[in-house]
Amino acid sequence: MTAATAQAQAAPQRVAGSANVCSDAAIPADWVITSSYRGSGCATGVWYTIADTSGFNSASVCSQSPIPTGWVITSSYSTSNCTGVGYYIGNTAGQNSAVVCSQSPIPAGWVITGAYSTSTCTGTGVAYNIGNTAGQSYATVCSYSPVPTGWVVSGSFRSTSCVGTTLGYTIRKA
Repeated sequence: MTAATAQAQAAPQRVAGSANVCSDAAIPADWVITSSYRGSGCATGVWYTIADTSGFNSASVCSQSPIPTGWVITSSYSTSNCTGVGYYIGNTAGQNSAVVCSQSPIPAGWVITGAYSTSTCTGTGVAYNIGNTAGQSYATVCSYSPVPTGWVVSGSFRSTSCVGTTLGYTIRKA
């Protein structure tokens, strides 16, 4: 056996697809919870069905699911498949803008450019317009927007596009 063959055999293989796990199990990176149900066999009495998001651009998940890095919550809904509510999530890779629910994580390098009331975001009732700052030197954002690393606030203004505070910022690369 050559050294290269031994390394290939020793490399861990990524599991793909879906699986059922107890609710206290660690959820692998880039996997999401697609349903939850009561059942025996787990100390917690709750089982999760989990799925790998590799190769997908969108998914339907339970609210207790981890949201993969770079993914956002695009809407929420009532469901009997999950404890709590369900979320539709989308991958922001290759996108410049997106509409997300206010409870969504905001990806690194993205900013909140506007906010409005909506019925598609169960619970909060607020959606954000977000934009990717890659390739940009300045942006106008809502005051509650994350400011990307290496950027500074250079001014403020009143904005009816920012539900809640009505305060916006101009930000620029430092």
